[in-house]
Amino acid sequence: MPIIIGVFCVLPLVVGLIAQYLVCRFPKRKLWRALPPLVILILAGWVTAGRLSVWEADHSPVTQLLFVPGLPALFALIGTVLGWRLWKKLWGPRVIWEKKRRD
Repeated sequence: MPIIIGVFCVLPLVVGLIAQYLVCRFPKRKLWRALPPLVILILAGWVTAGRLSVWEADHSPVTQLLFVPGLPALFALIGTVLGWRLWKKLWGPRVIWEKKRRD
């Protein structure tokens, strides 16, 4: 069970986080920031289409399609959001609010 959680949940989360952080940190154009989520969605669609085309089982494909391309894609997308938030927290402009002194 820990291997399944690691491969299907933690690994895509970490890969998405690192990819999004690096894309936000180094390229200067904002268009590059949309690349990791688009790649994740394209890969998930590609795996789904591949699995549907070779389906020959008696079981419902919906449950297995939700587990195999769906779960890693969901965690990778969550990782991209976390990577963007990490970049924003570390490198975003900071606003310092000073308390008004009553003299």
